Amino acid sequence: MKLYNIITKVSLLYATLFLFCNPLYAETDTLKKIIFEEKPGFTSSFEDVNSKKHLLNDFSGKLILVNLWATWCEPCKEEMPSLDRLQSKFDKNKFEVIAINLDRGPKAKAISFFSDNNIENIALYFDSKNKIPREIKAIGLPATILIDQNGIQVAKYLGPADWEDQYFIDLFSKYIF
Repeated sequence: MKLYNIITKVSLLYATLFLFCNPLYAETDTLKKIIFEEKPGFTSSFEDVNSKKHLLNDFSGKLILVNLWATWCEPCKEEMPSLDRLQSKFDKNKFEVIAINLDRGPKAKAISFFSDNNIENIALYFDSKNKIPREIKAIGLPATILIDQNGIQVAKYLGPADWEDQYFIDLFSKYIF
C-alpha cells in the first residue's frame, strides 16, 4: 500500500510538472510578444502531406508566415482558423501562411484537424523530427516567424495570436511588395 501511495504521488507530481512546466507550451503573457530581429531563415527541410521535402527557398519571392504547431497544443489549434482567414486576406503569390505540424508519428491527426475545422487556405506541412523549433530556438508553441522575400527572418511571435488583428494585417502589408 505504501508503494502504491508513493507511485501515485510521483505520478501526480510528474503530471503537474508536465502540464505547467512544459517548455513546448508557451502560455504566459510575457512570452506572447512580437520580436523584431533580422537573421537568416531556418535551413531545415519540412514535408508536405505527400512526404515531398521542401525548403524555405521553395517560397522565395513571397512574404512567409511560418507557424509551428501541434495537435496536442490547445492554443495552437485555437489560432489555426485565424491563420486560415488571414491567408484569405492576401494574395498567395505575395504572402503565404505555412503551417508546420510538429506531431511525432502519423500525419493523419493533423490532416484530420485541418479537414474537421475547414482549414482550406493554408497548406499543411510536417517536421516530425522537430528540427525547425530547435534551429530557431523556439521556447514554446505556437511559435510563428515572419520570413521576407529574400529568406530573412524579420520577426517572430511567441504564443497564440488573433492573426486577423489590424496590427498584423498592417505589419504584413508593409513587407509585401
